[in-house]
Amino acid sequence: MDMDAAVSTLTALSVFASTVEQAAFRSVHGYRVIGRKDGKWVRWERWVERQFLLSLSGARCLEVPVPAASPRILMAGWHGRPVFREGQTVGTWRCIVAFDSVAAVAPSSPPPPVLSPAVNPQLERLPNLYKDLQKVFQFPKVEKVPQRCGAKEQPIHSDEAGSSGSDSDGDPQSDKELVPPVQKQPRANRKHIDSITLDEIAQYFHLPIREASKTLKIGVSILKRKCRNYGIPRWPHRKIKSLDSLISDLEFVLEDDEEDKQQELQQLEEQQQAAAIKALTKRKMLLESEKETLQQKPASDLMTETKQFREDVFKRRYRAKSSVMEMEAAGHTAEASLGPDD
Repeated sequence: MDMDAAVSTLTALSVFASTVEQAAFRSVHGYRVIGRKDGKWVRWERWVERQFLLSLSGARCLEVPVPAASPRILMAGWHGRPVFREGQTVGTWRCIVAFDSVAAVAPSSPPPPVLSPAVNPQLERLPNLYKDLQKVFQFPKVEKVPQRCGAKEQPIHSDEAGSSGSDSDGDPQSDKELVPPVQKQPRANRKHIDSITLDEIAQYFHLPIREASKTLKIGVSILKRKCRNYGIPRWPHRKIKSLDSLISDLEFVLEDDEEDKQQELQQLEEQQQAAAIKALTKRKMLLESEKETLQQKPASDLMTETKQFREDVFKRRYRAKSSVMEMEAAGHTAEASLGPDD
């Protein structure tokens, strides 16, 4: 295996807090690794379990080995792909952050204070955890502005760094005058919040929850609370987006160019063609029906058959991408063997 050519991509991250030991945390990281083996591109998954001591006070902030005698979250001999949910308990560990791009598991935002660099700057001393949290939550870049002697350094966002300069003549109040007042976002009117119905919320299921909350002119936490009151535990945007992608793929096959259809018709018997088109049309109708059901009952899960179909589509896309990469690699090899032109 050519490890230098291997590329790792984070696909899952779950963070667990101990229910018996304060400041003890564990994390489970899932990576999709693509590398070359025997001249071919192959893909596999790598899972890592880590343990940390972390507190808001900053007194403890370090990664420690997972005790050999301690029960693992990733138990020995486990098979398949582990999927965790926030609030799930594994032994003495409770999941507080869960992200999985393959299983469409989205974490609650913002993260707990102990896992937020804006609240707990010591988190950056744990690069294995901080870097993967950064990929999931996209934390804004924070810089430190030097203050007068004896003053503590205040973290500010990078877009504010350019306005920290001063032409002060030494007046201790001058720095305060240069700082713009914080504009607090006005709270939504209680009557407006109470007047929002489930039908109004359902119109924005196709949007990410932040965009939906802005359109409805309420906060994300308020929208989440309204959804829970209506029996919707999770915002269904990812499920609907996944169904739209599958429907689009089928429409592409059904609405292909006439010339391509003629070439396929020459290769298949009439009966096989009709059966294939009928099956694709039926599948598209089932997906559209399931999408309508999901919009009416967003708490429901995707059908097992749909999940299997989605997995088959992902595999087909990956094989197509791998074929293109192999063809490009072969082309580069051929060009290199020809050498420069005379």
